[in-house]
Amino acid sequence: LRLLQWWRMGRTRHLLAILAPILAQGSHVWDSGVCFSGSAAGKLSFPSALPSEAILRTSRAKMPLCRRASPTSMASSQPGGGMRPEDLLTSETTLKGASSQSQKYNGEIFCNRALNMKNIGFVGFDMDYTLAQYIPETFEILAHRGAMAKLVESMQYPAEILKLADYDPTYFQRGLIIDKVRGNIIKMDRHSYVKIAFHGNKMLEREQRLRIYGNVMQKSYSSQDYANIDTLFSLPDAFMYAQLVDFKDEHEDKFPVLKQKSYDQIYKDVRRSVDLCHRDGVIKDRVSEDPAKYIQSEPGIVDMLKRLRLSGRKVFLLTNSLFEFTNVVMNHIYGNSDPESRTLEWLELFDLVIVGACKPGFLDDPQLSLFRVHPESDKLSNMDNALFDPAEVSLAKGKVFQGGNYNHLHHLLGKGFFAGPQIMYVGDHMFSDVIRGKRSLGWRTMLVVPELAHEVDVWLDQSIRHRRIEELGELRNELDEWVDRLSLLIVSCSNEEECAVYDKIDEMRAELSKAREELKAVKESYSEDLRLFHEAFHPVWGQIFKVGYQNSRFAQQVENYACLYTSKVSNFGMVSPEMIFRTQADVMPHDQLEDTPIRRLLKARGDSFVRSLTEMPTRSPSPIRNPSQ
Repeated sequence: LRLLQWWRMGRTRHLLAILAPILAQGSHVWDSGVCFSGSAAGKLSFPSALPSEAILRTSRAKMPLCRRASPTSMASSQPGGGMRPEDLLTSETTLKGASSQSQKYNGEIFCNRALNMKNIGFVGFDMDYTLAQYIPETFEILAHRGAMAKLVESMQYPAEILKLADYDPTYFQRGLIIDKVRGNIIKMDRHSYVKIAFHGNKMLEREQRLRIYGNVMQKSYSSQDYANIDTLFSLPDAFMYAQLVDFKDEHEDKFPVLKQKSYDQIYKDVRRSVDLCHRDGVIKDRVSEDPAKYIQSEPGIVDMLKRLRLSGRKVFLLTNSLFEFTNVVMNHIYGNSDPESRTLEWLELFDLVIVGACKPGFLDDPQLSLFRVHPESDKLSNMDNALFDPAEVSLAKGKVFQGGNYNHLHHLLGKGFFAGPQIMYVGDHMFSDVIRGKRSLGWRTMLVVPELAHEVDVWLDQSIRHRRIEELGELRNELDEWVDRLSLLIVSCSNEEECAVYDKIDEMRAELSKAREELKAVKESYSEDLRLFHEAFHPVWGQIFKVGYQNSRFAQQVENYACLYTSKVSNFGMVSPEMIFRTQADVMPHDQLEDTPIRRLLKARGDSFVRSLTEMPTRSPSPIRNPSQ
């Protein structure tokens, strides 16, 4: 009768949560949400008792999904043809395998803010990690090895640091924050609460984390004491910083130079050493020798750029790299990787090229000067009249420039430009490419997130576990309601005159104690499944776009500042230049009224609280409670 009551109330998920471990003990099959016994279809036999731990263990391991009935499955439900418990587990595994094979990320462009490309007259691109995707195992390791050598050669760090582990490109992820004062690396949710924290490479326990960051004001994270890992270029920095923090903690007594350095100074040294590697050729000279070793092949970019120009839009390149390196990389993208085959033909893909832009300063400092680049000689000349000469006059002498600021760019785009929203800029750097362009200039933006393909594929592969987590969450909500109802009833029954069931107060307190134990067990199971779900994405940091079940700070920035986002720039070539990108409707908790926990609580309770003052409340058995209790 209790199960039937749950069925009539529409709580099928919770009904299945109860039945799954029970049916797994014998031969049963699931069809259309109805379970048929292998020995007698339509009849259910329940074990007299099943310990709570056993139910939890079985429900997590063997809970199958309901599916529509098929002739084969119905035949197997007849006497002698029942499914074994192993078959239930195999069905889940098969479904999971099918999901991972048939559902993959296909280069979709996701939309946060509706964008009609007909309103876009100018499309700009960053180069590094946007048009050119570098290979982490070869490119980023150059930065790590070169910077470690600079620390020893130029900054008197002990040579022993050269024996530390080589760079691992999978160790950290984008969206983290470096606490330069404390030597920590942290991950925050969208409310700027720290949810994961490491000191160097050592994870901080929850109590330590709360003690350090529990009272830190949210706006403090934008101060100079913190550094954002908001581009793939920053991952080697984080890796080195964590290594050096650990090395200092363990060996500062042995090396006086380390004892004198604060964690903040170590971070400054790391940044300086990496910058030196980019400036003196340690990195770029190697890439120039063999671009194919360091730059991923991404077909479709050249055709995409040509198509944009043919559509009547002006296309520009805005990069922080200087022309010499830009010429190497763009030749590789154009198909001329060998040094002997390099030309300036790739310039025909753009109406305007600005190198050495020094973003984000380019986007907010109107005082920066612009210079003309002479590609044949790689020399510079002044552009004193850059903002006074008509754009066509300046461009007639060459379309490659260095430095400058947003005023120069807007002027050189010509008479057709009159407002920031006419420009769509595509880049990979959250702050320098997206936030500054959107917030300061009103540009429309597309963020390139190479990790997106992995995130989507793993999510699809883990969809079954995600459904389990949702069901455990609903069960947790049901138990929350029952605990709250009992607590409210006990508080309200303060004396016999006001409460007809005052003599049952001890029973209610005992029931409350049991319910809290069950709730604790469900929460532990929920947390464990959520932990395993996140570890499928990254063993330490989990999903890039999530922390627990909430959006991460990085995800919040993507949502706020990136009109569009995708995994690689060539995905933009799979749609028409006239595409209208539409966003999904924003949803707030009150828009999902029936799914809101408080709505369910009040709806489930109804007028039962009034009745409970005159009669003992009853509750359906919990999926984790021993029926004999």
